[in-house]
Amino acid sequence: MIYAGCDLGTISAKAVLIEDGRILAAEVLPYKSLPRQAAAAVLDLALARAGADKDRIACCLSTGFGKKAVAFAHGEAAELICLHRAARALHPAVRTVIDAGGQSIRAFNLDADGRLTGSTANEKCAAGTGKFMEVMAQALEMPIEELSRAALASTRPLSITSQCGVFAESEVITHVNEGRDRLDIFAGISLSVAGKVAGLVRRISLNREVVLVGGVAKNPCVVRDIERELQVELVRPEVDPQAVSAYGAALLAQDRGV
Repeated sequence: MIYAGCDLGTISAKAVLIEDGRILAAEVLPYKSLPRQAAAAVLDLALARAGADKDRIACCLSTGFGKKAVAFAHGEAAELICLHRAARALHPAVRTVIDAGGQSIRAFNLDADGRLTGSTANEKCAAGTGKFMEVMAQALEMPIEELSRAALASTRPLSITSQCGVFAESEVITHVNEGRDRLDIFAGISLSVAGKVAGLVRRISLNREVVLVGGVAKNPCVVRDIERELQVELVRPEVDPQAVSAYGAALLAQDRGV
């Protein structure tokens, strides 16, 4: 039997299909359409990759900001529980999980038995999130994927002092108008994001091993800067970091069906 997890976030939809605990497909779909349509579209992508029909899905659980819009789900699961389930399955030795997504950042600790021992999350502010970085990349008029790779070579990152996204964007535009190098500007943005993530993590104890998931984990410049801020080598998840919550939802769906 196939089990599915669908994570509907604020800027992307994710779907994972598993069978006997093995990942058949993991798809991530950035979207601007209606959430219900995005959820259906990303599931279709996953089914096509797996070469499976929808009627083979025994159970599907939804999670994320838009979980109630996943019309085909058989139930819902809290995102923290999904992340916990996935982290234990992927990397049992991990003790701190950092989730930096489209509009939120959270972190939590696990003990050796997998019990949650502490957690924290950002306030209602997008600073340090994937959406924040997308807005900054738009201000720089370059694709974020290109910026995140090229900015690794920057040796003079420019300071971005504002924590508010609106004011930070104004700083970026000022730097651009002054003719500053775009890669140095983005390197400064990366440092700002890393500082925001590290500051959040320091509210709880930082216990090695540490894994970073969410869309921000796909930005090599930010990953490097977070490692430097926290003085750790981050564990790379064995699945698309954006799809980790969806994977956890699929595992929970399988748990229900056992």
